[in-house]
Amino acid sequence: MYLQVPDMALPEGLLLLMVLYAEIHYCLPGIFSRLKIPEPEIIADAPHRVEPGLPVPVVVLIKDAHLYPIFLHEIQFVLTWPGGESIKKVDLKDERVALPMWHRLHEIEVPTTCSGKLQIDVTLRFTVNGKTRKIRNDNYVGTSHDPLEVYVAGDPLPKTAGWHFGEFHCHSSYTSDQVEFGAPLPVTRELAASMGLSFCCVTDHSYDLDDEADDFLTNDPELGKWKSLWQEALELNRQNTNFLIVPGEEVSVGNHKNRNVHFLVLNNPEYFPGDGDGAERWFRTSPSCSIQDVLERSNSNSATFAAHPTVRPPLLERLLIRRGQWEAPDFENPRLHGLQVWNGTDKSLADGQATWVNLLLQGKRLFLTAGNDAHGNFNRFRQIGFPFWTMREGNEHIFGKVRTAVYLDEPFSTDVLLRAIRAGKMVVTDGPFIDLTIKDSNGRRMLPGAGVFGERCVVELKCLSTEEFGELDRLRLLVGNLRDKEEVVEMEKVFSAETFTHEIERELTNCTDPLYVRAELYSATTGETFRCLTNPVWLNEPQ
Repeated sequence: MYLQVPDMALPEGLLLLMVLYAEIHYCLPGIFSRLKIPEPEIIADAPHRVEPGLPVPVVVLIKDAHLYPIFLHEIQFVLTWPGGESIKKVDLKDERVALPMWHRLHEIEVPTTCSGKLQIDVTLRFTVNGKTRKIRNDNYVGTSHDPLEVYVAGDPLPKTAGWHFGEFHCHSSYTSDQVEFGAPLPVTRELAASMGLSFCCVTDHSYDLDDEADDFLTNDPELGKWKSLWQEALELNRQNTNFLIVPGEEVSVGNHKNRNVHFLVLNNPEYFPGDGDGAERWFRTSPSCSIQDVLERSNSNSATFAAHPTVRPPLLERLLIRRGQWEAPDFENPRLHGLQVWNGTDKSLADGQATWVNLLLQGKRLFLTAGNDAHGNFNRFRQIGFPFWTMREGNEHIFGKVRTAVYLDEPFSTDVLLRAIRAGKMVVTDGPFIDLTIKDSNGRRMLPGAGVFGERCVVELKCLSTEEFGELDRLRLLVGNLRDKEEVVEMEKVFSAETFTHEIERELTNCTDPLYVRAELYSATTGETFRCLTNPVWLNEPQ
């Protein structure tokens, strides 16, 4: 999201001021806003990384120009890398922009000798209200306007054959209200593909998808935005079969305590209402439907995942918009497919992973996924600091930073992708990659999400990293015993220096109890650690 506070909705009036969350053209009557300016929001964005040999796609987004029309004169792109610089100028010939959302994508060629981190400075010259202005990278008051940083990869994202990387939780321009907005779907597709991704799950807020297209405080009984999201996604998928947009929604639902939690529902043609924490009406905080309602009504071709289930909402959210967390009773329904516990940062990952492991040991067949909850934010986010007065910037919740990899053994399509997701053929990573396979006594090989039977098996592990994510550091093979309710480290290997690939086999014998096997891989560069977590393979799983 451009200009955001992470994972917050906004009530009208007083609550806006209390939760420190505002969009620059929205403010309370009688309250001075230092951030509000009489011109549209203008933002330049680019992917945080690009695959080898690809140009860098840079998008210029202009929002609310229907309120503040402008004439665009020129855009200049300055690409800088150690020891070099290139400049591209685009003459826009005084193009008038007066749309609610305007965007233009430009590809910046990168010299073949250039790899590693580079910087892109985007300067726009335009006229608004009769005055000519020049801005760098964005026109927000109080931001750094620093260049965008892009990593030009020397190697593709590490993986083995059959695996496809994707963004599991993101928002688009269909999330657009008094506080936030995301990027258009065509922009999302192009920037995602340049990063090495093959799909993205567009999960816009349920309380945005039922709005009128031009009025975020009025509901549309015809659900025009919801229908448009599906139609546009399907059309874009027809145009480019190498990249899939999975339509979905982030539904605000009631947990077992009737408090608002978030729920990712992918590829379900029925819209689920949810505005308990959407803050569109005063004191209307009761959930529209429950977790169980959604699971009972979800289509068999859809996929359902708890969104950031262990992130504890701030006190004001708990008090004023009835926010809560997923808790043990909420995971009981067998139609729930899994948990998105990695949500763009490592802050809640430990708690989320511990919750997931505890559920596995209870015999729950729930799968792990990772996403970034990005609202735009391909390079960095801009965030309100003090309401109506200061801004903050950061690099959390960046699109594609944390990835879910899905294994497909059939031609790439939405149906094939959703089947693999429901089956748990997934690993999650922000860097290295593990190919975990279990070979049973009959020589059959099983991937994460599958089950095998027998008293012995061989675990095969292929570990990969690249210079971008650093040398392999540590590998852990973990076995969970469903009878004893205990997970143990079966094997731990610390790698020697300058190791980027490694293959290893481990035989497991006397496997008479119901078990699961999973793996964790870590890599490291100077000052930064990356990780990959697999979903389990089950052994002798109770029927």
